[in-house]
Amino acid sequence: MRVEPAHDGRTEDAPPPRRDFWPEASELIQADARASLDIVVRWSVITVGALALWYAMAAPLPLIWAMSYIVIDASYVSIMRRWRPPVRLPGYVMIMAMNIVTSSAFAVMPYYLITTDQLGLAFVGLCGFLGMCVHNLVRHRGLTHVAVWDVILMGIGAALVAWVFVRDAASTGEAVLILTGVVGLSVYFGVAYLGSLHIRGRLNNAEMIRAEAQKMEAVGRLTGGVAHDFNNILTVILGNLDLYEELDQPGERDSVVREAQVAANRAATLTAQLLSFSGRATLRPEPIEIAEFLDGMGTMYRRILPATITLIMDAGPPGLTCRADPNQLSTALLNLVINARDAMPEGGHISVTARPRKLPNPHAPHRSDGKRLSGRFCAIAVRDNGPGIPEARLEEVKAPFFTTKPLGKGSGLGLSMVVGFAEQTEGALSLRNRPEGGLEATLVLPQAERDATVPLTDAPDMAE
Repeated sequence: MRVEPAHDGRTEDAPPPRRDFWPEASELIQADARASLDIVVRWSVITVGALALWYAMAAPLPLIWAMSYIVIDASYVSIMRRWRPPVRLPGYVMIMAMNIVTSSAFAVMPYYLITTDQLGLAFVGLCGFLGMCVHNLVRHRGLTHVAVWDVILMGIGAALVAWVFVRDAASTGEAVLILTGVVGLSVYFGVAYLGSLHIRGRLNNAEMIRAEAQKMEAVGRLTGGVAHDFNNILTVILGNLDLYEELDQPGERDSVVREAQVAANRAATLTAQLLSFSGRATLRPEPIEIAEFLDGMGTMYRRILPATITLIMDAGPPGLTCRADPNQLSTALLNLVINARDAMPEGGHISVTARPRKLPNPHAPHRSDGKRLSGRFCAIAVRDNGPGIPEARLEEVKAPFFTTKPLGKGSGLGLSMVVGFAEQTEGALSLRNRPEGGLEATLVLPQAERDATVPLTDAPDMAE
């Protein structure tokens, strides 16, 4: 039996959510799997070093080590790049285990070379050890969950260096100097490493404080906007009711009652927009045939568009459907079309294009809750050839009561309502400026189950 969600977005009688380790895992993924240039340089240096060692040692061991490490590291990077939230405890343990195996596979060869009797090989091993230390300090900066193993590896390397140099020392005085240098360097490096953890912690706290401040600013803007709009609406309603008592003619009374009803309908619309923005609107999703739906919406769009604007409709491949609330979808698309119209007062072109899309891909839209979309989706893009939006404001325009329109021309709830509807429908809204000019607003919604045979596309741009 299907459990209906409660009005606050939670499922009744649902068990408490398990901890999601995605924040910790995403930091390690960003450090080890997203730095493509670092990965290419590391593999190249290891390959060249292994060839040089093979030539110097006349043994295949360095080549075997290099091939093994690159295979392990490539597998580690590939798996990490495919990881998506949520990350539960077993998955997090697996991520940490892969990190330990990969770093240990690299450390084996430098440690072995350090213990050899040949000065050149020991020097190369020392360079590899220092390179690992620098990598851990720079790439793993602030990652407290991998700090323990990093410290263990660095401690083993420092102990091996001390042992080799003390073993070859000519006197006790030289041994004392060597130990003093190794211990001093290790302590300094450890303090620097712990300092980076502390700095990262302070930065995280600062980011949390900033996020809370932004939330409070958004709440203040929201409450101020709601109070202002409702005050205006109530003024109209109360004014017309007061006027109703002073009028004697039925026709005049009917006129003021209609004015009050119009204001009440505006209040109802504002409430619906607020519910959509908050993600608590009551939705009734159902399969929607995109071609039929857009065909009906096209008639409405042409009524609200001036003659100076050309409308282009493209419903995509036959049989494309999405699962959404049709009333909310029509309102969301209407908002996007009106925004495109208002961005081109002198006229232009608006296109509404639908395409199937498989996610995730490099151009997947971002949700406000950080979740990544995965699966089959229907992407409906509304494009215009207006001036676009400054890059710095592309995310800001999604906030409630933020508008780039002149005073009195927009409530600032249109895009925030579309975002709320999209995310409540398990989709997302993305905005981007087109290279050829204009804005592209893409509403990404889940495909209906019967869409399994519709060809998919991963392309970020859908042909017009």
